[in-house]
Amino acid sequence: MAARRQDCSICMDSFKITKLIACHHSFCLNCLEDYVRANLRNGRFNCPICRTSVELPKGGVVNLQSKNIEVTDSGEKFACDVCGPKKVACSRCLDCEENLCQSCCYVHEKLKVSRHHKIRDLGTLDKAMKGKIRQRIFCDQHPEDEIRLFCRDCKVLICLLCKAVNHENHSSRTVEDYAAEMKKTLQRKKDECSDKLRRLNDSRAMAEELDRRINDAERQEIEEVDKQQLQLIKVLEQESVNMKSRIQTVYHDLRQQIAVFKNCVEDELFTCYNAQENVQKMTDQGTYIDIIRNGPNLEQFISAAVSKTDPTHTTVLSNKLFSPATIDASKLIPLIGITQDSTDIVSTTPNTKR
Repeated sequence: MAARRQDCSICMDSFKITKLIACHHSFCLNCLEDYVRANLRNGRFNCPICRTSVELPKGGVVNLQSKNIEVTDSGEKFACDVCGPKKVACSRCLDCEENLCQSCCYVHEKLKVSRHHKIRDLGTLDKAMKGKIRQRIFCDQHPEDEIRLFCRDCKVLICLLCKAVNHENHSSRTVEDYAAEMKKTLQRKKDECSDKLRRLNDSRAMAEELDRRINDAERQEIEEVDKQQLQLIKVLEQESVNMKSRIQTVYHDLRQQIAVFKNCVEDELFTCYNAQENVQKMTDQGTYIDIIRNGPNLEQFISAAVSKTDPTHTTVLSNKLFSPATIDASKLIPLIGITQDSTDIVSTTPNTKR
């Protein structure tokens, strides 16, 4: 008999740090830790293969008994999980997660309770089966039954027995179908979020352009005041200082208003980017159960973010604040120029509503 170690029934790969539970089934340490984390109830969990109730020892899965796996020469020899190591398995029941010899396979196909189970030749199994048991979640009300349906009326995950007993006339879908539906809904919400992000990015670019124009306008007008000041420095120094101070004050106030608008846009951008990243993570990495459990909250969060009114502004630079004049020694001060009221050159009303 050739030698190869048997595979873990959870990851369908060679054992790594093997742990043996009370029913004598073995699993990889990491695989069993993930499974127990999802299925532990009141300090106990059911064996992923035979559903035997197992008490989790103090200290967790790592303190379960370790097992050294016997290896055989070939990669094709596995013991029958029903008969034991004396019989070589030829097939595997995908529903029971058990390796079966030819006799057990025949009986399995004849029994009423298992005649519809999916049985596959061991040689045809590949990595596509990896992680199958890890994703199985069992019903709180009926620990022996796996969650397979989502009740639309009650908005809860249920097993087949729950469907028959408490949800017989309710509308329900398989977790796979409902998760796929929810995934499409989240994708649509993600697209809506993308539209909002485009608008917000346009608003941010506009705010930055306005900020640049205000700075340029301020600099240009200060330069004009300086030119006038050089000609009348001795008699008009104080008046020039006053004018520059007023201009700086006005544009400072305008920058403050634009800053409020920019902050509003940045806050909205952060919310939308965060929502989009959560959807991406959920759709790429989330299990069916994660999508169903957390999808509605995430959908509601995105809808709230998308439905918020976009920050707006009405800032327009219509006229210069400072207008230089030709120097007239007899009328020095009034001929330096005039400073207009800020409302004559701009109108800014940032929308700060949330």
